Amino acid sequence: MIREAVPADAPAVAALVNAINSLDDTPPAVPMTAAVVARDLLGPTAKAILRVAELDGAVLGFATAGLVYDAQRAAWALMLLDLYVAPEARRRGLARGLMASLAAEARARGAACLWWGVDEGDDEATLFYRAIGAVSEGWSSGEILEGAALDALAAEAPR
Repeated sequence: MIREAVPADAPAVAALVNAINSLDDTPPAVPMTAAVVARDLLGPTAKAILRVAELDGAVLGFATAGLVYDAQRAAWALMLLDLYVAPEARRRGLARGLMASLAAEARARGAACLWWGVDEGDDEATLFYRAIGAVSEGWSSGEILEGAALDALAAEAPR
């Protein structure tokens, strides 16, 4: 079952976020907690869309997304931020269900597309994305500005 997350899901979602953030066999630099999930992803002040995949009463997958403006398309887009299904629950349609739920959410919000990045070398994910009809834009790579570099650039902004 795919559904919107509820407060009782916060501990399970936090555990899944920690699992996805540990895929390189190192613990996450900032472990996710149920309190952070509740603060940022649930309730009236949620900062992203959170969907969960439940199987046999257990939350075994999640997806987060946010609405962004895509100037190239002159339209809104729903940007997938994270998609994860626990290894023991894979190949049961949970990831596809999560993506279908986000696609429906994109359409309901008037978005022209559902967009996401893929980790380089993640062939399993790429095969899944091709199976649901996604195509590579082929020209983009991820960039990030954080920490001291983010602070330094922010300090240059006129006040």
